[in-house]
Amino acid sequence: MSSSVSEIRSNLIAQIRERSYPIPPDLRSALSPAIACLREWSDYWLEIPEADWLRVGDQHLVPVRARVFRLRFENRLGLARVQPFADGASLCPPIAVEVVSSKFPTPQQHYGFFKVLLEDLFARSARLPFDLAGPTERGVTESLQPPTPLFVLHFLSQYADKLRGALALIQARPHRRLAERIDRVPLAEASQVDAGVLQDIIRSPEQWTEGQEMLVVTRRLAGYAPTHVRQSLPTESLDTPENRFVHHFLRQLLVAGEKLLMEPWWSKVPMRRRNRVRVITSLTRRVYHHPMFETVGPMRYLPLSSQVLLQRDGYRTLLDLWRRFHCARRPFFGRLQEAIELRDVATLYEIWVFFALIDRIGLLLEQNPSLTLETSARQGLSWHARARFPGVGTLVYNRGFRKRSYSVALRPDFSWVENGRARVVLDAKFRLERLPSEDEEDSGEATAKRSDLYKMHTYRDALENVRAAMALYPGSETLFYDQVSRTSRSITLEELLAGNASGIGALPLKPIEKET
Repeated sequence: MSSSVSEIRSNLIAQIRERSYPIPPDLRSALSPAIACLREWSDYWLEIPEADWLRVGDQHLVPVRARVFRLRFENRLGLARVQPFADGASLCPPIAVEVVSSKFPTPQQHYGFFKVLLEDLFARSARLPFDLAGPTERGVTESLQPPTPLFVLHFLSQYADKLRGALALIQARPHRRLAERIDRVPLAEASQVDAGVLQDIIRSPEQWTEGQEMLVVTRRLAGYAPTHVRQSLPTESLDTPENRFVHHFLRQLLVAGEKLLMEPWWSKVPMRRRNRVRVITSLTRRVYHHPMFETVGPMRYLPLSSQVLLQRDGYRTLLDLWRRFHCARRPFFGRLQEAIELRDVATLYEIWVFFALIDRIGLLLEQNPSLTLETSARQGLSWHARARFPGVGTLVYNRGFRKRSYSVALRPDFSWVENGRARVVLDAKFRLERLPSEDEEDSGEATAKRSDLYKMHTYRDALENVRAAMALYPGSETLFYDQVSRTSRSITLEELLAGNASGIGALPLKPIEKET
């Protein structure tokens, strides 16, 4: 007799809880909907007689033997879901677990690092607004996928002043078009006589009354004349394609801004930034409900070729903001939002490192960088973030080297570019717990950690013009293997970027918890 859905689920939950350890009471709400904590790099064996494969996140696991599955999370932290399948059909709803790092003795310390990392990420990103730009704006259409809350946060914070100024100009001088309004006016006020007016008089005898004989129309109508006649009156209308576009865009901003305020991480955003978003959202709401839009209908098409949108003050700025807003599907913000929702510490650490490096390089050079997100005409809405330090160099996030390596495609997390050439590459390695010493015996655990330094060798030796490759990890020890002296020594980020140091190694980089 086959097991029921509830029996399969209960059996799977019981096995997971038996082989893992429970979520501490003080973290149950924070780690919801996870039912248990699992350690990264540990093996968990699950026996599910009814299943022929197991979905774990986006991976499909097959049995190791006779319906026994080996569950092991490598380089994956945070919320994960486990779901058994048979013959392509799910046997029960997915079961959520929390994968925690073996670096931390307790789940509280793991989650504590996650919180500090997230808070520092928001604080740094608030200080470093992006300039959202692209090589061309042609072909931009509305995205079917709504913008991520993180993108909305950056967009409203960055462009609040431009949006406020554009709306003020549009309200002060809204675009109007001349239109004709058909109405009946007293005969004495009529100024138009054409075939249409004459036909209307003949077809509307109820409008006739005894008239003066001197009038031509009275003689023609046997002594009668119309009291009112049909006239086309010129009028100004606000119901234009351009105003429909404005009203439509305001609604999109309003919906996105109100959803942003409901995000569970909203309280972690710096207070100054939260106030800025609230103010611009409130302004958007007031303008959206302004009387000027009472007669404006729904937008039926995007008037992207309109000369009003392309040239007129206020409208031109709003069109530019709309184009930037509809770059919301760029992978960076989507990836960051997903990492927050899944509590993916490793991915958040990689993104945090980008902001931390920009801050640190800015302090070293005593410069404020110019940050840009660029679209790609070939790849659509894909992009690379870059921080330019004029006259010195550029830090590029996720630069590709498909033409730089003579063997395989390589993509380090970060590149320091000078005069168009990558000179230093850096990789964020959250899993690098400690650095192996020169006399350390190789073991299974040590080999996994050495592999990060081996990868730095790959970058350094395979990529043309690269003089140094460094792993960045949340530790405390610095190590650098100098290619020239063949010795290991300590090194600073300033020496690495400004000097001629050649070699590989690792630099510690981690957020510091603020004192309360």
